Amino acid sequence: MPYNLENILCKKCELSFKPHNKKSVFCSRKCKDSYPRSEESKKKTSDALKKIIHKICGFCKQDFIAKKSILTFCSNKCFRDHKQTDIYKDKLRDGGRLGGRISAQSQGRRSKNEIYFAELCEEYFGKDNIICNQPIFDGWDADVIITSKKMAVLWNGQWHYKQIMKSQSLKQVQARDKIKWDVILKNGYTPFVIKDMGKHNPKFVQQEFATFLLSLIDLTH
Repeated sequence: MPYNLENILCKKCELSFKPHNKKSVFCSRKCKDSYPRSEESKKKTSDALKKIIHKICGFCKQDFIAKKSILTFCSNKCFRDHKQTDIYKDKLRDGGRLGGRISAQSQGRRSKNEIYFAELCEEYFGKDNIICNQPIFDGWDADVIITSKKMAVLWNGQWHYKQIMKSQSLKQVQARDKIKWDVILKNGYTPFVIKDMGKHNPKFVQQEFATFLLSLIDLTH
């Protein structure tokens, strides 16, 4: 609701004017800019200027003012265009390879369901034909690899399909999954995904193992 304010005298030129709001003390921008500023006001302006961050856009290489120090691109368009470059794709691929190696080294994180599935594979195909969590696909790993059948089983838990923690990037996880799938195919193996959204359940594992065996029959016909 607008205020019905009475005329006041301008702080600079002392002419009468009708203020726009209760804080108005100058009749015009000219009077405001020419009025001597206090040291406190000058300090506020100086502090504000210090917070302005000049950066070079990571894509178009143009100078821009960043609202946050973490910003690398001057616009969303430059960010999207950067993601289409070979440099970005190579970095993503290299990061994925590192993630594959880390995954292979963290066998202690394997779920009981995944371990039981690997044991069933060893009983059925023989231990010599089973490799678990080894980065044999250009730095990428698979959870259970059946070398005699050229099969790579990817045991995917909940975090492959939904946001579990704020620090987790679901898009990044799924992008890595896509890269891993393509690399496995490139290496002459067939990827096979098992979606495990629950807790330890031997019956579930047995059912998934049976489904996996049926898929092998389908592949040979």
